[in-house]
Amino acid sequence: MEKGVETLEVFCDSELAVKQLKGEYKVKDAGLKSLVFRVNELAGRFIGGVRFFHVRRDLNKIADGLVNKALDGLRDR
Repeated sequence: MEKGVETLEVFCDSELAVKQLKGEYKVKDAGLKSLVFRVNELAGRFIGGVRFFHVRRDLNKIADGLVNKALDGLRDR
């Protein structure tokens, strides 16, 4: 990678999304398929790869709150 990052760890509170990105579950929705394809395409740029981890929402309250706040701000525009 041009910024020197070789490995990326992605933490997500959607178990479904993590399993789809890992290839454990099929992605049936056409719109999501193209997004998963793009994520995998970008992940291939990391020499050490990308690892996806599921984090239960109740263990991720601060990040969940920040995302909700950001989404609320987008809706207010």
